[in-house]
Amino acid sequence: MLGSVKNGAPGMDRQDERLSACVISYNRAAILGTCLRALHFADEVLVVDKMSTDGARAVATQFADRVVTVPWSPTVEETRAHAVSLCRHDWILLLDDDECLNVDAVRFIQAELRAPRARVYAFPLRHYILGTHNERAYYWPEHHIRLFRRDTIRFGATVHDGMTVLSDRIMRIPVDQGPCIHHLSHPDVAGWIERTNRYTSRPDRARVAAEESDLIAFAHARIDHWAGRSEGGDGNDYLGAVALLRAIYDHEGRTGALSEDPWPAALVLLGLARSGEAPDIAAAVVGWLRRAVRPDGAWDAVTNLDLTRSGYAVTGLIAAGYAADPRLGPTRDFFHATRKP
Repeated sequence: MLGSVKNGAPGMDRQDERLSACVISYNRAAILGTCLRALHFADEVLVVDKMSTDGARAVATQFADRVVTVPWSPTVEETRAHAVSLCRHDWILLLDDDECLNVDAVRFIQAELRAPRARVYAFPLRHYILGTHNERAYYWPEHHIRLFRRDTIRFGATVHDGMTVLSDRIMRIPVDQGPCIHHLSHPDVAGWIERTNRYTSRPDRARVAAEESDLIAFAHARIDHWAGRSEGGDGNDYLGAVALLRAIYDHEGRTGALSEDPWPAALVLLGLARSGEAPDIAAAVVGWLRRAVRPDGAWDAVTNLDLTRSGYAVTGLIAAGYAADPRLGPTRDFFHATRKP
């Protein structure tokens, strides 16, 4: 038997099932066609485009039965429930635009739809980070639910924890059986950092429980954690590099406070407050700045830079409409006390 099925026997639900394949897309024109070509076997191919600006929508129209445009949002979680509601069939294959089925996965799905052994299927994802997949890295093996009956999954907005499984008939496909999804996720460091900043700026997200109160100790602990999940490597090779990138995500996600430095946090807040964009991110930065101010009205920073960092922090809060915040009273006193005679 392929995989592990809970509370179900092979051969149950024997009937031909119809499949909606749904892809949520934003600015992936370069690889979207590859993703969609692998879905030719589905009874319906639907692309939900989040207002792409790179021609991805035009690519989608070449391969999809329907292309629906929805407002942009920072992460995919906000879109999944709506995307599923647009699907016409009860079996749904839900992919991101950087995920591509391999040939074995296509054959596996076709066989399961003829005689389903489960109602929820978790596929191995082969992550390609910095253009490479390495089975010795921390990220292999890793399973994600991608195929399911409509009534078996409830979606929420929590980043990286927005899926609740409502069925116990689940199959976790073994990694040695062949079916998998190639996840062409992070071609370079810049892309990783951009996504890290975007995801960890969301207040509603899964995050690591901080066992260390000291930020530096926490960072080292996360590096050790992910490096320890890799097989071999001396810390200066690919395995060490991707473990460090993963630790960076944990570090940024600890508070969503942009490295917990009031300078970049305030600069981001200043721009958002003046433009009126991304009010949720602005609110998260405001919350952190208000919590992080010291009793003496300053913000912690690199030695001898607390005055500079505090100046940026208070400027950002004022721009965001918090000039009358009583917490800024000590800040004014702090500035006065640091003035030279």
